[in-house]
Amino acid sequence: MSADLHIHSTYSDGSFPPEQLVKMAKENGLSTIALADHDTVEGVPEMIALGKEMGIEVIPAIEFSTVREKAEVHILGYYMDYISRDFLKRVEAFFTARLDRAREMVNRLNQLGINIHYEDVTKLAGDKYIGRPHLAMALKQAGYIKETDDAYTNELIGNGGKAYVPKFQLKPVEAISIIKEAGGIAVLAHPYFINRGKPFGEEEIRELTEYGLDGLEVYHSKHSEKTSQYYLEIAEKLNLLVTGGSDFHGENTPGIQVGDVRIDDQRVKKLKDYLGIS
Repeated sequence: MSADLHIHSTYSDGSFPPEQLVKMAKENGLSTIALADHDTVEGVPEMIALGKEMGIEVIPAIEFSTVREKAEVHILGYYMDYISRDFLKRVEAFFTARLDRAREMVNRLNQLGINIHYEDVTKLAGDKYIGRPHLAMALKQAGYIKETDDAYTNELIGNGGKAYVPKFQLKPVEAISIIKEAGGIAVLAHPYFINRGKPFGEEEIRELTEYGLDGLEVYHSKHSEKTSQYYLEIAEKLNLLVTGGSDFHGENTPGIQVGDVRIDDQRVKKLKDYLGIS
């Protein structure tokens, strides 16, 4: 049996709801999955309940989007107390900032003469979460672009583009602290794939361990076998936990399926042992 510890649902920028994700996990022979939506745990209770019905263990998780200088660094959290009032208050602030960001990008698109409405974007999103993929879908639906990838340019909503709005400025060390204070495990996500930044090396990872980083996402859909081996050696050298997952977003990550990247159940057991979970 095996686990995929990096999956996204419609509660963030994935295109499938929790029910379908659990079914996919079952069909693909997974025993454990983690719903790691961006800056929200709203889908976690539903996912856990569905997992119990289908015999799939669901680990509560989150993926915080943080900024280090100009680079976007993602920090994964596992096994946090996701119903903690303090934790939810912090997460809600980031989620609200995401919605404000989406509204401002719609405003900037309007100023560029592009006639799309925030309400249209929310309908395409389906749930409360709104991100750039939903703006791209709205642009395509309105006929301004042929493919959603065409939205990520300097003329539209690409990084630094005319209608782009930077994300809420949460630092990696702050995300690590939030996760740890909620009793969770903090993991650096896809260390090779850093948006607007260089891949993380050993010294940069070591620096984060000094602030409480517990693990490294060694296995990821954007990591080659050679890259995974490189980060595995760093994890072992720094005594870090090892995780991995597909980073499945459904239609927003063409060619990637639930379970395409998986880790052995023994890796999951090490996470539990680390926290003293039976």
